[in-house]
Amino acid sequence: MNWSVFGKAFLCETVYAIPFFILSILPFKKQLRFPIKILILFIFIGQLLQSSLYTYLISHGKPTRVTDTVFALVSLAIYFLCVKANFWKLLFLGDFILNYFVTVRGICFFLESRLFYDPSITYYSLRDESLLLISILLLLTLPLGLKFMKNATERVFQVDSSAFWQKVWFIPFSCTLIICAYNFDLNIDTVRKFRFILTRLWLFAMTILIYYVLLEALNAVRQQAQLEERAAQQDTLLAMQYTQYQQLSRHIEEVREARHDLRQHLNLIEHYLQSGKTEDLKAYIEQYRMTLPPDTARTWCENYAVNTVISYYGEEARKASVDFSVRIQLPPSLPLREPELCSIFGNLLENAYTAAAHALPGNRSITVRLAVHGNMLVITIDNGFDGNVNKKRDHYLSTKVSHTGYGLRSIRHICDT
Repeated sequence: MNWSVFGKAFLCETVYAIPFFILSILPFKKQLRFPIKILILFIFIGQLLQSSLYTYLISHGKPTRVTDTVFALVSLAIYFLCVKANFWKLLFLGDFILNYFVTVRGICFFLESRLFYDPSITYYSLRDESLLLISILLLLTLPLGLKFMKNATERVFQVDSSAFWQKVWFIPFSCTLIICAYNFDLNIDTVRKFRFILTRLWLFAMTILIYYVLLEALNAVRQQAQLEERAAQQDTLLAMQYTQYQQLSRHIEEVREARHDLRQHLNLIEHYLQSGKTEDLKAYIEQYRMTLPPDTARTWCENYAVNTVISYYGEEARKASVDFSVRIQLPPSLPLREPELCSIFGNLLENAYTAAAHALPGNRSITVRLAVHGNMLVITIDNGFDGNVNKKRDHYLSTKVSHTGYGLRSIRHICDT
């Protein structure tokens, strides 16, 4: 093996690999499947394989253009292997990285052919001038590429739709296919022409435009979904308030009736006492106590939003014969706004009530605990359920008809922000 060529190829591969994995790994540093040491080992092995292939092609006088394809495949394989996230979303983001590198490589070779013209230059050149140019271009453009990737990653992972991502990745990938198909067999005379560099710049600009339009559209869809969710939350809160109003009205009416009948009860009690019929009086009081309605109108806490939500689901639990236990220790003011608090607490209690209502007798219960520790609001809800858990990958699926299971995702989003 020609160790001089191998060493130069390894250096060149490293110059490309470092920025590639900065763009592809850094935005997912909290979602890696393996420790950083294992990741570096994978990259090192990939570099060895690619450098060995280049050295083999050079020693046998074969074209080295294929090493570009090998670099892309090996790098993407490490990217997909090490990042724990949806494959199609990763592919969509990986398309941008590929187009970025294809464009930077094209600019580098165009400048090299113009500044250091030599008929013997090959596209996959290991000359010092080529390494210097690509290093400078990557250093200048990498911060912008990383900023774009972080922004794109944040927006992409706010939208959960497998069917959408399984299709949309091909739009930016088509730009990569056009670039590679149009410029696969390159020579020094081809890349010296301005048509070559303009074509690459134009296609990369189209890639940026595609990502921008798609991400803006996704952002608009997400905002629309948030508005619909807020409207649904307001409807739910109104329903809770109406239920609470009905409870209070019913309680007031029952108090009025009790006051009206109180005189008759006092007369009868007085008669029993004057007659010395204490046993009959005890029996009468016991019978009267059983006719009294349950005291369902109560205040759970001073926070209006929390009290409204608990009152609503407490009444629903009573109707469904579900044991409902609450222990709350809350200050007058909370770090969350009432809409966010209603969204979190309402979604949690709705899930708990739905599960407990379908549980077997003897397991129908809901236990709610709220407290503030430092600057954190701690909510724990334990509930009975039928023993079945619907889960797909990292997401829990809704058991309710016509519901999509976004309640927990909404809670997670509020907590993260």
